[in-house]
Amino acid sequence: MIARCICLLSFVAIAINAPALDPQLAKKGKLVFEHDFAKGLPKSWKTQFGEWKAVAGVLRAKQIPEDNHGAAARRVMEMQDGIFELRFRFTGGKGFHFGFDPTRGSLKKKGHLFSVIVSPTMAKIMKHVDKSKPKEDPNEDLAKVAQKFPADLWNTLLLEKVGNNVSAQIQPAKGKAITLKANHPTFHVPTPTLVFRCIGDGIEVDDIKVWNVVN
Repeated sequence: MIARCICLLSFVAIAINAPALDPQLAKKGKLVFEHDFAKGLPKSWKTQFGEWKAVAGVLRAKQIPEDNHGAAARRVMEMQDGIFELRFRFTGGKGFHFGFDPTRGSLKKKGHLFSVIVSPTMAKIMKHVDKSKPKEDPNEDLAKVAQKFPADLWNTLLLEKVGNNVSAQIQPAKGKAITLKANHPTFHVPTPTLVFRCIGDGIEVDDIKVWNVVN
């Protein structure tokens, strides 16, 4: 319980004047993945809910009401530590999630690991609930900051996952960047996929890049 309380206080909101985002936890190593959706949506993407389409060189997502679930898609990518960059914008959606699942068997947990969650008015890092014991291990907001993300404007997210530490920098289309930092003892596990979720109608994503880290 004490460790979790410390985690809740471990976020920082920092103003950055320059639009370029530089890693804070580690240095970029080898670029292991890059995709801009100019050639469509590869088979390595798995769609669970909602509609995900590559249109005009960007990935467009929207929630389907009949699913009774946020739009969800995964890109297969076995990693542990890494630096992840992408652009996103709201085109009517209420929420954008980018995060990870733990590799099966790496944790005694059922469900997602953590996500960066962005709405038109805020951003946060959330550790997800253990679905096998939701009362004992619920969702936890480890870092949160108020920030406006106007519709139809592109934003850049740079996320670092290094050990049990996570840093998420977001450069809005206008204004200064924000930084969210969090730490949790479950984070340093391998992850099999990149997880994308859209709440509402809709979200666009583009220019995804992934690097190994150099500590």
